[in-house]
Amino acid sequence: MNNLTALESLEDCAAELVRINHVIIAFGPAHDVVPFLTNYAIIKCCGTIELCFKLIISDFHNTLPLQAKRYIESTFTNSSMNPTKDNICKSLKQFDLDWNKQFKDMLGADPDNGRLESSLKSLNDARNAFAHGSNPGVSFNSTVVYFNDARKIIDILDTVVI
Repeated sequence: MNNLTALESLEDCAAELVRINHVIIAFGPAHDVVPFLTNYAIIKCCGTIELCFKLIISDFHNTLPLQAKRYIESTFTNSSMNPTKDNICKSLKQFDLDWNKQFKDMLGADPDNGRLESSLKSLNDARNAFAHGSNPGVSFNSTVVYFNDARKIIDILDTVVI
């Protein structure tokens, strides 16, 4: 990846998922702690994807004047925004129409496009369900799959925004 900060965040999250899985194995999948660990994993994964998509889009501004950097940070980087495909595309359009087109073209050309988009949507849906007091109804293993698929979308984004 071009954005090393995003790469580090993705790798840290993946390592944390491995540690959580070890705890689940040690306690057993029926233990009362598993739903809590799963909900934590959902929040961690979705938050990491959100952080990475914003980092990749906003980090290009390193050569801009301080005032422009502050504006981008306050209006985009530090805002709360679910990392949905639509939000990624809207954000790309605000910075560069070609980035948006390239991103959509590359994602659409991926042979696993449907699954990748579905996983990103499922990860967002699970986070939103939990954040609004519902049971996400997602297993830990599904959360890991969703994260790995969403990570591929972040990889595509990273190749577009340079």
